[in-house]
Amino acid sequence: MPEPRRLNWFLIFGVWTAVGVLLSIQTYISIAKLPDNLHDNLILWVAQMYRAWIWALLTPFVFHLRHELLKRHRSRALLFGLHLLASVTLLAWCNIVRLWALNLTFGGYDLQLYGFDAILSMLGPRSLIDFYLYWIVFAMGYMHDLAHQKRETELREGQLQTQLAQAELAALKQQVQPHFLFNSLNAISSLMREKQADKAVEALTLLSTLLRQLMANAGKQEIELWRELDYAQCYLSVEKVRFEERMQVGFDADEDCLSALVPTLILQPLVENAVKHGIAQRRSPGRVQVSARRHGDRLRLEVFNDPAEGGRRADSQDNHGIGLQATRARLQRAFGPAHRLECDLASPAGCRVTIELPLHLGRVPAAATA
Repeated sequence: MPEPRRLNWFLIFGVWTAVGVLLSIQTYISIAKLPDNLHDNLILWVAQMYRAWIWALLTPFVFHLRHELLKRHRSRALLFGLHLLASVTLLAWCNIVRLWALNLTFGGYDLQLYGFDAILSMLGPRSLIDFYLYWIVFAMGYMHDLAHQKRETELREGQLQTQLAQAELAALKQQVQPHFLFNSLNAISSLMREKQADKAVEALTLLSTLLRQLMANAGKQEIELWRELDYAQCYLSVEKVRFEERMQVGFDADEDCLSALVPTLILQPLVENAVKHGIAQRRSPGRVQVSARRHGDRLRLEVFNDPAEGGRRADSQDNHGIGLQATRARLQRAFGPAHRLECDLASPAGCRVTIELPLHLGRVPAAATA
């Protein structure tokens, strides 16, 4: 059973004031003889407004009573009996308080009006409306709790969906990290097999720098674009030690988008594929170009590489392994239809992969623009 919620007193009194006006109008319509002087008309209106305002004060009490009885009793029959007793008790109490307030307002203080016989005489057929008002307030409390439970359920479901999405994104990210690490270590092992120890040491130094950067931002689903470009540049530097002049690297990013937030390691599978399926398949020098452009409220990232040689051309339907598949899944999970991923892998001019995302700016230090 949900706990009682904080109530809006302005709303409660506003609603009950409107109810009081409606009760006054209903009284005018139902009585056979209308009052013929201002004093009696005023008493009629004030009597119904007092009734409404008394119930405005009682509304939190009825809500609280409903919660307390639900906590202590499970039998529906017992609960109904207790609420029936409460409704009859408040029927009498409300009418007594209302009539005493009217007497004090219009007739002055008279001790005889507060005796037991006088109290019984105050109760008449018209007093039964307070009985019905109790059950109306009871129903309002029930609907209030249902609305609160629905909001809480939607909030929990939203939190669970967010946690699930974060878990899936983390899992996809963990697929990418070992993937690029294995590629880097394979590149270094190739240098060792070729008896190029100095280059292998240089590549290991670059790789350790990259790993330190990754550890510094561990757990982050999004990072600034300038950091992501640093990761890509560091990885390509490792590969350049291996390919030397066979690989040329270029970076071109608009300064006003360097602070844009992007998924961590979103470029990594793209530059890996550019090296593996482009540069590694060439005998002549080839180029890997990474660019970032701002187009209004959108960020466009692009990785281009010269085509492979020897008649080998990538199929436009090829997903290029787990790296690009994980990239597609991460973008879909993070941005849904708000993202765009295009792969032009079969062009004779070279392979081009384009990512377009909503632009969300963070902060960028001055050193990053350098």
